[in-house]
Amino acid sequence: MSLPSAGTRGLHSDITTELAKGSFTMANLVTISLDTTFYYTDAIHDLTESGNTYLANGFLLGMGKVSESKGMNLGNLNLTISAVNQTIVSEVLTNGYLNKKVTIKRAFLDGSNDLISANAVYTCYLGMIAGMSISDSTTSSEIQFSLTNQWTSFGRIAGRITTPDSQHQFFSPDVGFDYMASSNKFA
Repeated sequence: MSLPSAGTRGLHSDITTELAKGSFTMANLVTISLDTTFYYTDAIHDLTESGNTYLANGFLLGMGKVSESKGMNLGNLNLTISAVNQTIVSEVLTNGYLNKKVTIKRAFLDGSNDLISANAVYTCYLGMIAGMSISDSTTSSEIQFSLTNQWTSFGRIAGRITTPDSQHQFFSPDVGFDYMASSNKFA
């Protein structure tokens, strides 16, 4: 197996040494920075990294695949956490969630499922929350965050405003904005 050198990837030698062994365990460390910061991991026990304790409480239910490419891309990712903890539900509903920072780190673990060293962690995704949904059923309660990276703003058209005149300038037959003033009123 051929591995990139630590210099080309910016990975610490502790990580590349572990990768070269071919048999390793990884865990995700997720930081959700709302007004309160939440730390979750999918490791089998709590992990402490940089003074923060990432809880292995089963609240981190899943996340999309982190991928990388040569070109600039939006780096969209879905992150699913348990909504059983009413603290985080209350936080997103009361204080908002849009554009709040989310960091995903990968940690390399030893045979005892502890960090192999303080240097065996790297950031694999840094983004912000672009959307959120909560789903409840008789057997589960989940929050799904839609994440995007900093490049998402580059796709926006500068100077665009959301008025009927602006919309007609770019899409003349579209009358959707003509009803904006009355769309949020109760009948």
